[in-house]
Amino acid sequence: MKNLLILKVFVGLCLFWGGSSRIFGQVGFAVADASATAAPKTLTTTDSYDFVSLQKISDVPPNDVPQSVNQNLSQNDSNEHVAPDSVSACDAAASCVEPDCYSSQSAENAQFQLFRGGSRLKVSGWVEAGLYTNAYGAKAAYDPNGDGMLENSGNGPIYGIGRRTTNFNANQILARIAREMDCENTLDWGFQADFIYGMVGTELQSYGDESFDYGWGGGIERDYSLAMYQLYGEVGYKKLTARYGKFGSPIGYSPIESWDKFFYTDPYSYNLVPGTHTGVLLNYQLTDNLTLIAGWTTGLETGFANKYGDDAIIAGLELTLTENATFNYCMTRGRQRNNISDRLANGGWNNDFFIHSLYYDWNISDKWEYVLDSTLVNLNERGGLRYSAYGIGNHLFYSLDDNDRWKIGFRAEWVRDNGILGYTDASGSNNHSDYVGLTLGLNFNPTKHLRIRPELRYDCSYKNAIFNNGTKREQLSGGFAILYGF
Repeated sequence: MKNLLILKVFVGLCLFWGGSSRIFGQVGFAVADASATAAPKTLTTTDSYDFVSLQKISDVPPNDVPQSVNQNLSQNDSNEHVAPDSVSACDAAASCVEPDCYSSQSAENAQFQLFRGGSRLKVSGWVEAGLYTNAYGAKAAYDPNGDGMLENSGNGPIYGIGRRTTNFNANQILARIAREMDCENTLDWGFQADFIYGMVGTELQSYGDESFDYGWGGGIERDYSLAMYQLYGEVGYKKLTARYGKFGSPIGYSPIESWDKFFYTDPYSYNLVPGTHTGVLLNYQLTDNLTLIAGWTTGLETGFANKYGDDAIIAGLELTLTENATFNYCMTRGRQRNNISDRLANGGWNNDFFIHSLYYDWNISDKWEYVLDSTLVNLNERGGLRYSAYGIGNHLFYSLDDNDRWKIGFRAEWVRDNGILGYTDASGSNNHSDYVGLTLGLNFNPTKHLRIRPELRYDCSYKNAIFNNGTKREQLSGGFAILYGF
């Protein structure tokens, strides 16, 4: 058995290094050419990785497998189903009795072994920088009271705290260390730690209870901050895994990690769902086509201290409908005693919340992919006030060549906000509003290390003048991002 495991590891590494279109050639590295379709937040992992859509070493059959097997793996498929013209490793081996359990895909496919001799301790990461501006030429401005960037300045509130204008910014610098877990036939364990530094650092800190990494690098008063985005351990046996710690949220279609994104900017729904949870999450593969998750968390965006005693449940499922279509549903419900006003603008204290998301992902053909997603948030304050927001997003992607070096995407989103987003005009009034965002993007992968992502975007607010320093109801904007994976 030991010799067989060694052989599997050796064959897997050969596939990784042997010229596959998914591998970019540096010893042990595999950050790939990435078709860069926005990777859904799958249930098999809370931090799905589209840029490393490689088969697991444990999936490689003991005999030789043609390189075409690895080359045909669908880059859009963070859920590990296979494109119509692909052959999975399990099919090639004809020996998979049952699906094995998974650690995070980032751990499975992490790029650099820290120790020789088949160690499963790996490191990986990326750097993303970019420029974004608007047709008004509006500049980013800062609150004189020291509370960070003014929401209506620069490119407006839709891009988050990390989207300044006219400056070339480092948005995400991520470093990851992980031990991959293989529990197909035995009990195994793993862990993952992700550090993120950059413009998005503040929004990934544990500001829900202002503990742990909250304030690292200066917090909200600083443009650049450091966050411990994920820090968790996990154990698993066959179809069941259990994770404990701080982990990325599986709720919502819009990913957090730069390498998972197709578009540079985020949709409105990104601001409706939590970024992280701290707690326990169970993952169980009930059948070949159905995976379930359930767990308990300390509310939203909190650290390990849980200073205010928040609590919530989280549950979801992922169903493979056909070879080319997947349905995902995830929800969380609980109570919070802290003020997470950065995420739920009118939250206040002592709230009951319910958040859910669903999406349908359809690989129409080798060239086309379509995703329909929906998000809903309800927030009830103990004093009787109620807030909500809901919306629908449509995403269409087309590969311009057979190798996914060039890919074009279009996103159309509508959101109805009743106080959750809380965008205000220059006078500070919030009349609630409908928001529409239309985004056209292109992904170019000149090398397997590098991705260039230009984008053009149009936004419209039906009531509130939220753009150009709170004076305009619509805005045309655009820019580009450059990503380098290591």
